[in-house]
Amino acid sequence: MIVIKGEKIILKTFERHEYHVFYKKYVADPIMDPNQYVYNKEKVDKSFNAIKEKETYYPIVGIFLPNSEVIGELSFKRINYEKSQCELGIVLANNEYKGLGYGTEAVHLAIEYAFNTLKLNNILVDTMGSNIKMRRILNKLGFDLISKEHNYYDMGNRKEDKLNYILLNPNNWAK
Repeated sequence: MIVIKGEKIILKTFERHEYHVFYKKYVADPIMDPNQYVYNKEKVDKSFNAIKEKETYYPIVGIFLPNSEVIGELSFKRINYEKSQCELGIVLANNEYKGLGYGTEAVHLAIEYAFNTLKLNNILVDTMGSNIKMRRILNKLGFDLISKEHNYYDMGNRKEDKLNYILLNPNNWAK
């Protein structure tokens, strides 16, 4: 079980009921997903089961306020010890939690966990060109833009660029 305490938030492994609570209040950001999200208990159960099956190389944690309110989800995607890297993904439940520093702190805690606990050397993140908030977080935390894939995402009414970032571990465990 993963538990990482920060100043404003706690990252911890989801329990099934917490995962449902998160997706009951989740509202898709129209910039990131033009389709409206509708909660479906069976689909959320299936998704939770899939998370449990791959949690050794793709753990997903909830982002919780100190009062135990779940406000987001953070994934350590495709942990690869041979390449000494993982990818990060983050989703906040809805606009109520954006712009308050929760996303920045969650990514910061994830970086510390990936570098200091997992002893990885690289963290990869990708985001859409129009996701200004995520781009600000990545820049603030020292990620470098390594490539841009033009018109990568088909959002129905528009095409979006995919921006690929990397953060190198300053401790570089491979030395």
